[in-house]
Amino acid sequence: MKEIEDLIPKSIKFTSAADDLHSQCNYFIESLFQKGRSPLTIKEYARTISHFINFLKGYLGDKVKLKDIEKLDKIALNSYLSYYKKPINNQFITDLKEEFLQKNYFFLSRNPVNILEQDISFFEKKETHTLLVDLEKIFDGQVRSGLELDNKLKKYKNLKHKIERLRRNNCIKFYSVSFEKSARSVARCTSVLRTFINYLIKNNKWEGHNINKIETSKFKQRTDNKVFEESEIIDFLKYLDPDEKGLKSEEEFNTWEHRRDLSIFYFLYSSGLRISEVLQFKIGDFPLKEFTKIKGKGGKERFIVVLGIVNEKIEKYLDSYSNSSEGFELSNEDPLFIKSIRGIIKKISARDIQRTMQNHIKKFEGNHPMFSTPHSLRHSFASHILRGGTDIRSIQELLGHSSLTSTQIYTKLDEKSLLDVYDKSHPLSKKKD
Repeated sequence: MKEIEDLIPKSIKFTSAADDLHSQCNYFIESLFQKGRSPLTIKEYARTISHFINFLKGYLGDKVKLKDIEKLDKIALNSYLSYYKKPINNQFITDLKEEFLQKNYFFLSRNPVNILEQDISFFEKKETHTLLVDLEKIFDGQVRSGLELDNKLKKYKNLKHKIERLRRNNCIKFYSVSFEKSARSVARCTSVLRTFINYLIKNNKWEGHNINKIETSKFKQRTDNKVFEESEIIDFLKYLDPDEKGLKSEEEFNTWEHRRDLSIFYFLYSSGLRISEVLQFKIGDFPLKEFTKIKGKGGKERFIVVLGIVNEKIEKYLDSYSNSSEGFELSNEDPLFIKSIRGIIKKISARDIQRTMQNHIKKFEGNHPMFSTPHSLRHSFASHILRGGTDIRSIQELLGHSSLTSTQIYTKLDEKSLLDVYDKSHPLSKKKD
């Protein structure tokens, strides 16, 4: 059971559940582990179930027992789904820890100008100084969520109270998160609850349950507002490429960091990778083979195609880094895509890549989809090779989708192209030449 517990952060330990329900929650998580579900999937299941039980504690007024779950009516279930969709509208927010986890924070200073009188002794403690140093390193000029802080600062007791003291003394500030969840998120939440409660039904031999009377949430998965046209993505990459712009290109485009980002964008678009998959490579993997095996979502292995231009752009990035003032020899075990923070080399993060693309899209004067993110390059890859005649099964393999349903969304992106293929190939088509 220890291995199972290690998969679940302390922030989601089902503390609002009574003993009988608590043990059933752990058995359910263990069943997911035994079925080979990924650690990320297990955490998301645990997070949703914990969130549900926390809500019920406020709704029912006491720790939630197994019989409470058995007797839940449709009103309670729909109330939770309404709360999940838009928490700010719900009156049962009683857990301060949950409120802390739902906020985003930004670090301001280690040395506040004016310390409140009641907090003077707090700032004199050695632990507070250590916490401030740790916070400054974790934030590194970025916005971080309460959940991130809670996961990274487990050694500090009563962290949320300490963060609040630092906030009221202007060491950090917070941004409330109250965005409405998408229909897709609500559908996923409903699916998790249905799976969990049906597990309880089977284990405890209940006769039916109101969860099966809750309609499955409908959502339309859209990618049309995230996909570049072929000409748009080529224009965007040329705009960023200093080799295309010549020697007169902007100074910022000639840094090793820019060439690193450019090589990542080429890699994402040419191979249809997720950001996390790009970041798994090490220096020793370069130059990349034309057919390269990677570990994808859930640890599943697959082969991807690496075009020559990707190796070309990575080589120029590495040469640019080596010739820079920060450059030193990297070992085979160092990350292929790095960043330098105060002279210390670290692996670049997914958030770094997302932020960089946002900045470039703002300056790019050409056409681009409404939601232009690094993941748009993966969507564009799939859409473009589909138009080029690649069959849907091959695209499924290249993207690493476990289900063909996930891949079939791309068949809806360009109905005209598909109709043209049909008209030219089907024996009964009147438009056939």
